[in-house]
Amino acid sequence: MNRHHPLTVAVAIATAVASAGGLAGRVAAQDASECVEYSPLGYCLEWEVPSTGSPVQPARGGGDAPTCYWVTVDEDLAAGDGSIFVDYGLERPPDGVRVVWQAWTCSDGSPADSFRWFVPVDPGAIASSVRARIADTLPAPAVASSPPVGVAAIIDVPVFVEVTNWTGTVTDGQCAGGVCVTVTAAPSLTFHPGEPSAPTIACAGTGTRYNPAGSPPEAQASVPGACAHAYGLRTGTADRPGSWSGTVVVMWTITWTASTGASGSLPAVTRTAALPRAVQEVQAVVTGGRTP
Repeated sequence: MNRHHPLTVAVAIATAVASAGGLAGRVAAQDASECVEYSPLGYCLEWEVPSTGSPVQPARGGGDAPTCYWVTVDEDLAAGDGSIFVDYGLERPPDGVRVVWQAWTCSDGSPADSFRWFVPVDPGAIASSVRARIADTLPAPAVASSPPVGVAAIIDVPVFVEVTNWTGTVTDGQCAGGVCVTVTAAPSLTFHPGEPSAPTIACAGTGTRYNPAGSPPEAQASVPGACAHAYGLRTGTADRPGSWSGTVVVMWTITWTASTGASGSLPAVTRTAALPRAVQEVQAVVTGGRTP
């Protein structure tokens, strides 16, 4: 799934507005919303909800009004003597805060006569917020096995493990302050048999379901990526527990990309399910004749 949710963030914006008596400035606080169009730098050119104080361009010569929108300016318009604040009545940004400047630009090529600034949102902070939302939806693994959970395994006969509520890759996103971020959570499965010295098994996909009508269990367990383990030590002896403390672990690796071109990774999300397993030996019963 791929969703975008508006994040309610107050974005400081200074807007100069054309009026009959000249250019008057005023400060507007804008809630971030879905972005309709982006600049090459990844900032929003046009908001789904228009900015407070956006200039209105009338139709000219009886025709349709030109298309106008905010365009990010790749320079600091406040540099130098800072006359833009006086000329357009703009409030100054907070000291030491990086801002992005935009100009109100129209498709008919008329000169920009309105400007604004805003504080860009950190895409990593947006990604962290989305990660938290994704993490709330990721379940602990529901495990099916052969033999079934609670049934003892037999020494040297493989046990097969499968996760039945597998999510697959989860994607979510969010836009704020003219920046959109997409977060991806990719799951992987491991099986820890719990038997002393037994290796951790990296399982392919959702795990392995044993097929009674297929090849022998040993052959099915030998397939690369099979989620299976043949126990070699019985349980319940004087110096061993009644079952080995096996676990099944699903770990989602979290990465993000932003409309600005930035990207990164975030802490993984891990969910674990216990899979204890008693292990027995098969006893041969001799009813007569010679023992083989």
